[in-house]
Amino acid sequence: MARIVLIGLEQAAAGQLCSALAVDSHEVEHHQSVAIRNLQDADIVFVGGEPGHYMPLLMQVRETMPALPFVVVTRVPETSAWLDALEAGATDYCSTPIEKRHVQWLMESALPQPRFAA
Repeated sequence: MARIVLIGLEQAAAGQLCSALAVDSHEVEHHQSVAIRNLQDADIVFVGGEPGHYMPLLMQVRETMPALPFVVVTRVPETSAWLDALEAGATDYCSTPIEKRHVQWLMESALPQPRFAA
């Protein structure tokens, strides 16, 4: 079970993510904004909004918690915004509508997999 923080997402996108994440019983918090110190225990962050909203937070996260997966969620997918987000350090970028399989893939690719002893 992962601790997931949703920041600044529109209600529809937050609902789609929560629905997809409920399958695996993840702990999900939804905030319109959040202080960087409140992300220290997060396993992954999904952030919505315009680049002016998420880019400052992305920069802070990369400075203080470089390994924290940071996924940008947008209503309208744009190639230039996607590339800008990835170049700034986002782990991934997705658009609505959000499908359960896509969220599962994001979680699998962004979170470290547990290692089992032989």
